[in-house]
This record gives sequence, C-alpha cells and structure tokens, in this order.
Amino acid sequence: MSKIQKLKIGNIELNNNLLLAPMAGISDLPMRLLSKEGGAGLVYTEMVSARALVYGDEKTKKLFKIHKNERPVAVQIFGGDAYSMGEAAKIIRDSGADIIDINMGCPVRKIAKAGAGAKLLANEALTADIMETVAKSVNIPVTIKIRIGLLPGQNVAPEIIKIAYETGIKMAAVHARPASQGHSGEADIEAFAAACDGAKIPVVANGGIIDELSAEKFYKIPGCSGLMIGKGAVGNYSLFKRIESYFGNGILLDAPPWREKIDWFKKHAELAARYYGEEKGYILLRKVSHYYVKDLPNAAKVRNMFNKVTKTADFEEVLKCIYDNAFNKDAES
Repeated sequence: MSKIQKLKIGNIELNNNLLLAPMAGISDLPMRLLSKEGGAGLVYTEMVSARALVYGDEKTKKLFKIHKNERPVAVQIFGGDAYSMGEAAKIIRDSGADIIDINMGCPVRKIAKAGAGAKLLANEALTADIMETVAKSVNIPVTIKIRIGLLPGQNVAPEIIKIAYETGIKMAAVHARPASQGHSGEADIEAFAAACDGAKIPVVANGGIIDELSAEKFYKIPGCSGLMIGKGAVGNYSLFKRIESYFGNGILLDAPPWREKIDWFKKHAELAARYYGEEKGYILLRKVSHYYVKDLPNAAKVRNMFNKVTKTADFEEVLKCIYDNAFNKDAES
C-alpha cells in the first residue's frame, strides 16, 4: 500500500496530500482550523462569488479571512465569465491567499443558472478562457475542482484536465460523480482512473470519502495524487491523521469514540463564538451540529436543545444532556 506523500502545487509544498474540500456554508475559518489540527495538508474556503468580489461586497470578503494557523489555504471562486474571475483572483491574491481554486463542479441550480459551477463543463471554450485568464492574472498557483460530467455516463474530466495543464492550472480535484447525482450514490472509480491516466498535473480524488477504506479505493489508482475529503471530515477531523496512519502501517483503527466527537464539538463552539461573537457563532454552528450528535443517545432531543443555544451557558446544558445520556448508556451496556 502506498504511503501518504507530500504534494506540490506549483511552488507550494504541502506536508501531505490530504485536503479539506471547499463546502458552501460549511468550510469556514473555525472548521478549517479544526481540519488543520486533525491533519489536513491543505484547506479550502467555501466558494466565493467572483462577481460579488468585483463589486466590492464586504460580506463576501469575510468568507476568506485567513488565519496564520490554517496556512497554506486555498480560496475557491465561482463565476460564469473570464473577466470577473480574473479580477476576483487578483483581489484574493492581494488578501494573502496561498492558492486560488476555480469551482467547476458545484451542481446547485442557482449556480448553474448563472452559468457557473458544473455548468462550465458543457462549454469547453469558456472553461478554457476562464482557466487561462485566472492563471495569467496571478502569480500564485491556480487549481480547479470539477465533476466527471453533468449526467451519468459522461466523463469530460480527462479532456478538461488536459486543457487545464495547457492553460497553466497546477492541480485538478475530480469529484467522481456527475453533477446530476449531487452528493449521493457511489463514486465512479473507473471514471476517476481515466481522469488520472496520462495527466500532466496532479489529480486529486473527491467524492464519498468517509473513512480509510473509501479513501483506499481511490488512492490505489495509478496517478492519484491525493485525497480531498468533504462532509466525511465534518466533526471527524482526525480522519486525516487516521488515513495517513492506515496508509503507513496498514492497521485499520476503530472509529473514534463519541467523547472525541464531542471534544471537537466543544472546540468548534469555542472557535465560532470567538470568531463571530457568541450569539452569531452558535447560530451558525446549527448548520453542522447534527454531524456531532448523530448516533448519540437522544440525538433528536440534543439537536432540538442546540437549536435554541445562543450563549455558552446554554451550550453547557446541551453538553450535560449529552454526557448524562451517553454515560447512562455506557452503564447499561
């Protein structure tokens, strides 16, 4: 079994080739810091609208506020025209980002209607124009994140990766599902293998990686340069270190105990409250709280309690409920 390797993206060398995926509304600064602590070699921000950046939207700029402890960090942009993408890339470069990523894989209808995200895969000329414009606009590495196609049976990834190399892109992350499939169903391992075959830039796997064994399916493919993990890492940040350990010694560790997940939950709450302010931090944390409490005793009750939390004192009551129920279950078993 191949060991985890260092990955070089342009002039940026990572400690490993395990990446936190960009996730809209999820991969904010607190989560990126937790993923770094859990062993990610590179973290991506949630996607940022190029047009909003060019128009000077302050709320959009806050999406990629960078902390020294998360470096190196990649900022992902989306848009449907080359000019705004190039101008947005300059703004992001000037903010101190290490890498810029072009979103060509988002399946959300609102993004597709704007001619962005996965919709770009249907327009090879525009895709090439955007990649070349962004790559030439900045002096930092530019990467892309794509789908294998829009519909089942399609695989445009090999051709897009070829064009990416020719236009100056330094790495491609391939979500091995068509856009129409969203985030459900099995990843198409054969389509990903075809994307890797003959590629002249690093190709990183994405889609359905939730543990060591699902990671191994991709990593054993010749030409796979690394792994990009999305929702499988949320609340489970040590997954990066566990994958690295598994590929190093072949030993499959037990899933983390519930206490570890709650420890991550507490760290996330502390970071969110510090970064956003107490009330806003807890409100924003509601979007991902279910990842932390899933499979716990009385999970529905805990979720309902947390959805009313606006201050740390309230959160302490939620934690008490979690520990009381969990310890009671431990005592019964």
